[in-house]
Amino acid sequence: MKIAIISAILMILIVGCSVVQEPPSETTITETQELVLDEQDLRLLGMTSDLNEQDLQQLGISSGTNCHTEEGYSNIADSSLGQYTVCVYYIPSLNDTQVIIELQKFANYEALNNTYQYDSSHLYSIEGLISENDYGDQSRFRVNNENDYGGEFNEPGVYYYHLWICKDLYLIHITSKGTVEAEDDIAEIAQQILSKFG
Repeated sequence: MKIAIISAILMILIVGCSVVQEPPSETTITETQELVLDEQDLRLLGMTSDLNEQDLQQLGISSGTNCHTEEGYSNIADSSLGQYTVCVYYIPSLNDTQVIIELQKFANYEALNNTYQYDSSHLYSIEGLISENDYGDQSRFRVNNENDYGGEFNEPGVYYYHLWICKDLYLIHITSKGTVEAEDDIAEIAQQILSKFG
């Protein structure tokens, strides 16, 4: 009888402490290029992909396009292979505020989570935090602050917004360089990209 009771208690503890991982949501997105903003998205968002060659070269993008994709992208955190796409745009109505969108697909959730935690909190102070989890379970939205590492060197009057979003095996990083008014535009860009997941 004692053995049966002890066994029952152990089973309750084992089952009660086990972690149930939710399955990934059903999505039709299979690669980073499917998340890239198309011409219709750009018109809706008031953005342009008309960029000068110097800006494109700084990001390693060849002229004639505003995006660059690496199929065999190696994740620094654990050397797993994934996909990486970077695109650059301008918002003409905001004094040509520059927007860079990085789209990464990871081989597994551990690599995604490690990269998200490092990218979205490394070198940043808490003072610039705008929101957390407003764009999904793991998202951070922030603006540069003088208390960030190296923040004292930021150009006065230039604002850098960063929004990181995890969705399925994807890490979406939207950043802008320009005016303080870009906050709402970054939020709209995020919603447009998230709408592609269906």
